[in-house]
Amino acid sequence: MDPVIITPDDVAEAVRRAPNWKSPGLDGLHHYWLKGFVVCHAVLARQFQEALDQKSLPSLFTTGITHLVPKDRDTIDPSKYRLITCLPTIYKTLTSILSARITRHLNSNQVMSRAQNGCRGGGRGTKEPLLIDTVIGKVVKRNRRNLSDAWIDYKKAFDSVPHTWLKRVLELYKVDCTVRDFLGQCMGQWSTILCHLGERMTAAENHIRIRRGIFQGDCLSRIWFCLSLNPLSTYWRAPGGDFSFGGEVRK
Repeated sequence: MDPVIITPDDVAEAVRRAPNWKSPGLDGLHHYWLKGFVVCHAVLARQFQEALDQKSLPSLFTTGITHLVPKDRDTIDPSKYRLITCLPTIYKTLTSILSARITRHLNSNQVMSRAQNGCRGGGRGTKEPLLIDTVIGKVVKRNRRNLSDAWIDYKKAFDSVPHTWLKRVLELYKVDCTVRDFLGQCMGQWSTILCHLGERMTAAENHIRIRRGIFQGDCLSRIWFCLSLNPLSTYWRAPGGDFSFGGEVRK
């Protein structure tokens, strides 16, 4: 992977792709303002590059706010809450730029397994694989053929990947060493603050450290998680295990 040089155009593109009014993190900044004040893009590009080269980022930008949203009226049981973490907008902008560069590297070298559709641009998430499976099932039933398939369910997926493996997988797939070191440093600072009904439940000095799993909520988390599972997806692609219909092979 080539060294990453961040330009104002990179910042503008990352901001352009982001929703205007998505809930921000501790910085309280919406992407709408970054889109309007284009004069700040050059400043952000310079500061992002300095952070990347120095392999450090202020802890403000690596701290999220986790909102506890009740699933029903039972507010006594902790398991009845849905956790939604909002990350700082500045952090999401930077990781969006890094995500684009890493994705370009993976695509140019055909690194990702075809089974990993969740991180592909323009994809439709689970709908596309389910549609393919439905069509294949109908073809198999109509032609009275045998078919064996399997699904892998990674329990508590994003929360279960060890940080050691997240670092290792970046090295295995030859992501730029500066980016690896920077993300490793940020990973060591990941923390969050609990918030319930608009009030913080965690004191400023008692942030909850993220010691396992991926910091969710930005563009990088999805591609990083898929990359961590890519060796497993590649391993299970046994020769001769493809299904062909209409002249096209599906894996």
